[in-house]
Amino acid sequence: MHYIRFLKTPKVHVENGAVTLSAVITLTTDLGETFYPHDILLAASLREPDDDGDIYLRRSLQWKKDMRSLNISLDLTRTEIDWPARLHVHTKANGAMADSFEEHHSRGHLPGIISVWSESLDPTKGIFETRRRVERRFTPLTGRTLNMYEDTGESIARHLWDGSLALTAYLDRVAALRSVHEAPLLESVLSSATYRKLNVLELGCGCGVVGIGLAQTVPDCDVLLTDLPEVDELVERNIAAANPAMSSNIDFAALDWEAPLPPKVSSRAFDLILVAECIYNSDSIPPLVDTLERLVQRSPRAVILISTKVRHESEAMFWDLFRSKGFKQKSQTSLPVPGEPGYGYGDSASAVDIYIYQGPNPRTSHSPSSSKPVSPA
Repeated sequence: MHYIRFLKTPKVHVENGAVTLSAVITLTTDLGETFYPHDILLAASLREPDDDGDIYLRRSLQWKKDMRSLNISLDLTRTEIDWPARLHVHTKANGAMADSFEEHHSRGHLPGIISVWSESLDPTKGIFETRRRVERRFTPLTGRTLNMYEDTGESIARHLWDGSLALTAYLDRVAALRSVHEAPLLESVLSSATYRKLNVLELGCGCGVVGIGLAQTVPDCDVLLTDLPEVDELVERNIAAANPAMSSNIDFAALDWEAPLPPKVSSRAFDLILVAECIYNSDSIPPLVDTLERLVQRSPRAVILISTKVRHESEAMFWDLFRSKGFKQKSQTSLPVPGEPGYGYGDSASAVDIYIYQGPNPRTSHSPSSSKPVSPA
């Protein structure tokens, strides 16, 4: 997949009676290693913040295959704008719509190019330039828009990654009963939310897209997002923007895999543990495996869902160590990544692999034959 990113976020300039808006974008992979290699027609729309809001001005943009960046300049001098407004940069095909999981089912339920929304501009209140934070909008199969903020700076911990989006779309598909019998153990875990609270833990949540996406899809679900403290403010922003399903809740707790489990984690038993894009750093693999071992000791019936896009060979160390601890693989699914694979570091894989595991001594009450189907909100 490729992501439209702001290299320079939108800024309104007022000079000699003229009003202009400028920005600089790029079109690159999740880790920013490979640029989009083909000509493509994009559009920049200055519009009301809502999906169905008015569009004040739209301009076509031509991205060419050898580009590394693209300047945007909009003349607002004679345009009637009811501020605040946002700049939405997207492919010409998807217009003002959120990026849909449904329309791209043949390519892993994800769009090949992911559009971007700036934060609000409002010169009437002195907001002439947006911060280096952007919004992505997705439309899952269940129809409840998923609004996710990410930072445009250098911290990859606060970016969206392919493996996280793929797992979000995969869970959405299973919950919407579009993958009957593809992952019966996972289906039965999600179905258990129809008769009791489903407790979910996400490790290394980053922006929080996987856990938040699940909480918006499955009713009666408690999701605890965890990561290092540096993502706290961003995750809380995404939690505030979430629209959870009926009786579902989302919370965040700082968790360092090399430290003791915090009370929010150690005091609970979990049915489902989510691990997306967490094994790319070989230094963090031993503490991650240790954390998973401690968790299943407290939650022996937990199902572990792991999503990874292979970035380099050293990731094999995780599987060797993980299996040596007695974790048992239940299934594996490979989801094709839409678009053309890149050629930079970590860009060459054309699929995201999703694994379902349980601990060495699983005590499971999740019976696919006796569970009821999920009723997505």
